[in-house]
Amino acid sequence: MTEKELIAKLKKLSQIEPKKDWVLLTKEQILGSKKPIFTFASFLKEMQREMQRGERLISRYKPIFATALVGAVLLGLFGFAQRSLPGDALFSLKKITEKSQAVFISQKYQSKHDFEIVNKRLDDLTKIAENDGAENIASAVKEVKESINQAAKSLAEADSENMEKIVEEVQKLEEKTEKLRTLGVKIEENEELNSALAQIIEREIKDLEGVVLSEEKEEILVQIKEDCQKGDYSQSLEKILLLNSK
Repeated sequence: MTEKELIAKLKKLSQIEPKKDWVLLTKEQILGSKKPIFTFASFLKEMQREMQRGERLISRYKPIFATALVGAVLLGLFGFAQRSLPGDALFSLKKITEKSQAVFISQKYQSKHDFEIVNKRLDDLTKIAENDGAENIASAVKEVKESINQAAKSLAEADSENMEKIVEEVQKLEEKTEKLRTLGVKIEENEELNSALAQIIEREIKDLEGVVLSEEKEEILVQIKEDCQKGDYSQSLEKILLLNSK
């Protein structure tokens, strides 16, 4: 047989397909012909094996699982704490979060930040008053007073560059305090805050008196002094901003 004839026969053999019955029979002999039978007992055994595997996995990586669990719990608590109000169990956690954020605020913007906190506490008190949370009003009023005291302390060191933002926050404070009065909640005037505002206004008045002003500006300066004497510090500050912007 020549080489050419051998190649031709091998090509014919490669085209031959085995019978289907023979293929199935051979497959059963190799893999086994019995199909697994599902029973409730077998299901329980499989579940038990999976649980044991899980227990071994948790035991092996216990520190990692513990850290992940604590992290998830803390994230959940912080999320709920942000929606809490004075008198709620998680409100102290909310205050801790605010204080930790304040650490990253420069002294230059501290007063503005403190007034923002005052307005947040006023918002908390308003929500409680609107929802008839009488049992928590005392706690909320206390939080407002404490935040105002802190704002008054930082106001003494306020930068003139931030005066516009501070004035905005002071105006919000007055508007929200007035709204609370309509809800039957009265916030007493804070002497420390009034004193700090008066000092800032007096400082600004002194600076304005040291420069030459137009007749129009002189009239505004007179109004600033009158407003300050009346205790209308918000109006005084607003007019000071108006003079400085002209």
